[in-house]
Amino acid sequence: MSAESKPSSLEAVIAAFAFVVSFAFAYGYWKLATRQNEQDARIEQQRVEVQRSMLQLQMDMDARRAADNFELQLISLVAPHLAKLREPGREAVASQRIVAAAADLLSARGRPGLQQMMEKIRERGAPGETPDPQTKAGPPVAAKPPSSPWIVLLATLPGSDLRAAEGVANDKLRAAKDLGMIPLVRVYKTKLKGRYVVALGKPAERSDALAAAAQARERNLSADAFAEPDDGWVLTGTAPFPVEIRSASAE
Repeated sequence: MSAESKPSSLEAVIAAFAFVVSFAFAYGYWKLATRQNEQDARIEQQRVEVQRSMLQLQMDMDARRAADNFELQLISLVAPHLAKLREPGREAVASQRIVAAAADLLSARGRPGLQQMMEKIRERGAPGETPDPQTKAGPPVAAKPPSSPWIVLLATLPGSDLRAAEGVANDKLRAAKDLGMIPLVRVYKTKLKGRYVVALGKPAERSDALAAAAQARERNLSADAFAEPDDGWVLTGTAPFPVEIRSASAE
């Protein structure tokens, strides 16, 4: 009886050990699976939050781009009427009402650029108005530089060909003079990409630059004219630039 009980006790110990090991493995697997599920849930939640943030950012960018395009289109439409803000007559009054309505619409959308431009034009006084003697005798007042200067770009060229940029600037200057526009064309070099850009006029406020770009497109000075913030670009020169003349023998 004792000889038979010993194997039975050993078998019971082995069975109990096997059960404990099996339970430990099962518990470890369950714990690992639970932790993995929790980690997957956190990753999925982070992915959803990132996707939601990207979608919101895209929506904000689209809304801002649409607002910019609307402002640019509206300024382009009223640009021909800006010159009549200081003129008398029925036709001028109609133009003034059109500009005022467009300015009010943009101001209601948080874009007061056209309103500010209209007020500046009116502050300059009526055409033909002469300053009083005190104004004539007073010292010249320096023009206040724009708080956030913008530049009207007429053309963009590679940064390796300054001659080509100067040639385009000369052509744009002649065209601007023929069209009765700003007789000032400059060449800048950008910092980031190192390109040459041909610009119309001096750096100005955003609203003025947008209006000048719209006028340049309307009068076919440059079909791709647009305004862009001045990012500290380097001024390389002002048109007219000297033209290199080559003789037939040199060719």
